[in-house]
Amino acid sequence: MTSRNSCRPLLLALTICGLTSISSGAADIPGAINQKVVAPNSSSPAGVTPGTLDLKEALRLAWKANPNLQISRLQALIAGEQVVRARSGLLPQVKTQVGQTIYDDPLKFNFMGGASFPQTNRNFWSSQTSVNQLLFDFWGTPSKYMAAIKGHQASLLDTAQTRDNVFLTVAQGYFKTLRAKKMVEVAGQEVFDLKEHLRIAQDQYQFGIVTLNDVLQAKVSLADAQQRLIVAETDFIDLRSTLNKVLMLPVTAPTVLKDEQVDLKAWALGDATDIALKHRSDLKASQERIHEQEKVVVETRAQFFPQFGVQAGHTYQVNNSLLHNHQWFAIFAMNWNIFSGLDTKAAVSQAKLKVQQLQEQHKDMNEQVQLDVQNAYLKIKETVDRIKTTETAVTQGEENLRLNEERYKEGVGTATDVIDAETLLTKTRVNYWTAVYDHQMAKAQMLWAIGAINTLLPQEKSPNVP
Repeated sequence: MTSRNSCRPLLLALTICGLTSISSGAADIPGAINQKVVAPNSSSPAGVTPGTLDLKEALRLAWKANPNLQISRLQALIAGEQVVRARSGLLPQVKTQVGQTIYDDPLKFNFMGGASFPQTNRNFWSSQTSVNQLLFDFWGTPSKYMAAIKGHQASLLDTAQTRDNVFLTVAQGYFKTLRAKKMVEVAGQEVFDLKEHLRIAQDQYQFGIVTLNDVLQAKVSLADAQQRLIVAETDFIDLRSTLNKVLMLPVTAPTVLKDEQVDLKAWALGDATDIALKHRSDLKASQERIHEQEKVVVETRAQFFPQFGVQAGHTYQVNNSLLHNHQWFAIFAMNWNIFSGLDTKAAVSQAKLKVQQLQEQHKDMNEQVQLDVQNAYLKIKETVDRIKTTETAVTQGEENLRLNEERYKEGVGTATDVIDAETLLTKTRVNYWTAVYDHQMAKAQMLWAIGAINTLLPQEKSPNVP
């Protein structure tokens, strides 16, 4: 492991680079960061070891294998078949039947004088083929078909929203895992620094400069830091395993993640809200559900009126008593259920109330979308402010630790001052890296809130998903 002094320039350089990117594009939306994501290709990018997973590849794995997405896709397919079923009511219905009839005594006509003659054979074959076509049912069947189309469109939008939700989960899990890894590095650096302090305290004690209490205090602080390192390593493994599960990878796989950033355009809050209201898939799906239910109202109301249809076909019966065994026929018919015990009236009322219910849900969802955008906007602003504050604190904490170490070596400082400075520096490092990765998660949340998180993986957009 490198020494503490050699690590400081590297940490300072990373900090300066991070804040340089923050300053651009923050005029319209406080906290917006215009940072480019390195787009990986099929070959391993420079600096990425084989087996390293970047954010785009993580999203691709989730898109292909996540069970929630698979279930949603199947639901959309089911809704598509419902369209086919509803359309069948507009098309001709062809039926045929063939049978053999055996009587113990053939059917006969009985005349007044007691004479009789057969009407059918005792054993005969018969068949009938007919075509039934609905002519008009007061827009009941067409409305059923249109309702199915709207339902299918809503299911596709539901799949798009499920995709967005999964992508948000992946992005958050990705950056939480990176943050946990960074916490392991910070804890490891603290252990390294305290081991160095323990070595100095032991040397000072050997020369009689300090008392044994300084050595014991350093050992206790080191043990405490080692415990935090163990906890940080466990947290990292837990978060990595959770991400593996979302990506349908083996839970125990030692997945290595590339440290990258989310590219986010700078928006004002009002503009971001307008975009969300136009593009959020769940909001559009809610609107389609309302249209679907309005068609259901028309379909249900059609039951008050008659249905008009036509039937045509051919019958055949083996019958020695008839002149013609073959017959062609055509029937024009009206079917009207005049009274259904108020069932139709209640069904129409129920369908109308369902429309009102969906409209109220849509209004609430509209407000929720605006709240989602505002929360993400404020989170971005908050994390940028935290990054600026903690970046300065890290630099000050490093200098504070250096001064206290020098004072301790010169015999004018105490071990408590050094340990307190180390603890404070570790805390500021934790705060800094937490703010950095919280900022990335906030940007991903903003993309999700405006319905644009799928742009992180544009080439994987399904042709059936808006």
